[in-house]
Amino acid sequence: MKTIHLITVAIISVLLLAAVSANSQTNKAKTDAEVLFSIAVDCPSCQKKLEAKLPFEKGVKDMKIDLESQTIWFLFSSDKTTKETLAKALDKLGYPAKEIVQEAPKK
Repeated sequence: MKTIHLITVAIISVLLLAAVSANSQTNKAKTDAEVLFSIAVDCPSCQKKLEAKLPFEKGVKDMKIDLESQTIWFLFSSDKTTKETLAKALDKLGYPAKEIVQEAPKK
């Protein structure tokens, strides 16, 4: 009888743990956001400077700099930082940024 009780408790515990883990992963996906900024960066040394500093900004998950189009794209956790904070970080490094707002496709 004790064995059946222990097995039942173990199964319930595993199911609860799986449910909590799935819910946690769903919540994390909802907090990701993207932003594209226009910045005056046109040389590889400027790019290296930004790549050395910006990934360590709180909430930054990924970033890409395009020298040709003079843009920088961020993937960030919106519960840890904001677009405004990222723009301020760029400005502090000497690269004033302006957000590029992409229009939604017309239906």
